Amino acid sequence: MRIKIFFLIFVLYITALSAQNILIWDRDGGSEIANPEDPWIYVGLEAGIKTALTANGFTSEVDSLLADDLSGYDIIFATAGIWCAG
Repeated sequence: MRIKIFFLIFVLYITALSAQNILIWDRDGGSEIANPEDPWIYVGLEAGIKTALTANGFTSEVDSLLADDLSGYDIIFATAGIWCAG
């Protein structure tokens, strides 16, 4: 049983490492937050995700429109905003 669990975790890990096509769907309506590195500059909510991915060696695309065909992407991140502004 432990071998099966280990094998499953190993396969999932390898799959996650091989993911190269990443989309960040910026669907938060232009929401911004203060940049943690410089609080006088505001950045979109997708900036933190993109920075984390870049720091770990992954390249990603940011788009505010979701494509009809998502089969070209291995991972999709979606930002949803921080609160209702209305």
